Amino acid sequence: MNRRGLSPLIATVLLVVFALVIGTITMNWGKSYVDKIKDEPSVEEAISTIDSAVIISIKDLNTPLKELQLQHITGKITQQEYLEKEKELVSG
Repeated sequence: MNRRGLSPLIATVLLVVFALVIGTITMNWGKSYVDKIKDEPSVEEAISTIDSAVIISIKDLNTPLKELQLQHITGKITQQEYLEKEKELVSG
C-alpha cells in the first residue's frame, strides 16, 4: 500500500527536476546569446567604420522613393525634407 503513494511523489519530483534542468539550460543559452549580441557593433558603429563611398547603379533607382532615400543617405536633403517628401510619395 505504501508503494502506491510513492509513485506519484516520485513522478512529481522528477517533473520538477526536469523543469529546473530545462529552465537552467534555457537561461544559460539566453545569457550567452545576449552576451554575443552585446559584443557585435551597433548599426551606427558599423556605418561609421565603413568608408563613406556608396556605389549604386542607376538601373537600381527605379522608383521615386528609392531616389528620395538615396538623396537623404548622401546628404543632399535634410531629414525633415525627406520625411515630408516620403509622406507625399507614400500617400499619393
